[in-house]
Amino acid sequence: MLILVGPSASGKTQIVKILIEKYGLKKMVTYTSRGKRPGEVDGIDYFFLSKEEFEKRINEGFFIEHVVYNGNYYGTSISQVSSDKVVILEPTGLKHYLNKIKDEVKVVFLRCSRDIVRIRMQGRGDHFEIIDKRLDLDEKVFNKEVMKLADWVVDTSASNIYDNAKEIYMLYKDFI
Repeated sequence: MLILVGPSASGKTQIVKILIEKYGLKKMVTYTSRGKRPGEVDGIDYFFLSKEEFEKRINEGFFIEHVVYNGNYYGTSISQVSSDKVVILEPTGLKHYLNKIKDEVKVVFLRCSRDIVRIRMQGRGDHFEIIDKRLDLDEKVFNKEVMKLADWVVDTSASNIYDNAKEIYMLYKDFI
C-alpha cells in the first residue's frame, strides 16, 4: 500500500487523483460513524457505520487505526490494506500503520517550500489568518522526525503535479 504524508497544499490530494486515474491505484476507503452528507456514497466516499457498530469493531481489532474527530469516529480497516491502494495520512495515523503493518506499506513524504504552500493556499481561497496558523502548525507536525519515517521524499515545490505523480508511481511500481 502507498501512503502519502505531507503538509497542507503540498499536492497530496491531486497526486492521489492522478495515481488513481492514470496509474490504476485504488483509493483506500475509510470508515466513519458520522452521517452521510448529500452526494456521498457508502463504500466509495466512506463506509458509514453507527457509533455502536464502530465501537464494536474497535473492540474486535478491526481497525489499523482510528480517531475521534468532531465527535465522530474515523478509521481504516485491516481488510482494506492491499498493494494497489493509496491513502493520505497524518503523522499519527502513519505511525499506527508502521507499528502494525510496516512491511506492507511504502511511505512518500511530500516536501514543499513554505512560500509555495502559501501561494497555493491563497490560490485556493484560504483566509490569510488561517494560512499563517496552518503553516505554523504544519511546520511542527510534518517535521524531520516524520520525514525520516518515509521511504521516499518528493519535493513538490518546483515541479508540476503530473511529474510528481509519475515519480511516485515509478518509485512504487516495483513494490506492487
